[in-house]
Amino acid sequence: MIRVKVEIFGTLRDKLGWREKVLELPLDNATLADVLNALPDLKQYVVRDGDIAEGFLVFINGIHAQFRGKLKARVRDGDEVAVFPPGAGG
Repeated sequence: MIRVKVEIFGTLRDKLGWREKVLELPLDNATLADVLNALPDLKQYVVRDGDIAEGFLVFINGIHAQFRGKLKARVRDGDEVAVFPPGAGG
């Protein structure tokens, strides 16, 4: 079991009505895709055609998911995922 904190920014907060969530995933080898699958309300905006939707910035512990394998990026216990929609501020 791992715990992952997910924080969202900008217009996503208004659309989804939450700012951060802590997930408990029953997987030792979880991926970013697993995190988003556990949050279908967020996934509907962030994933398009099996990839991170254009314009969205997703970071795992401050490192852009693009450089960690995109949706296949591994997440570990205690990791933090931050999601910024296109043109978002903090």
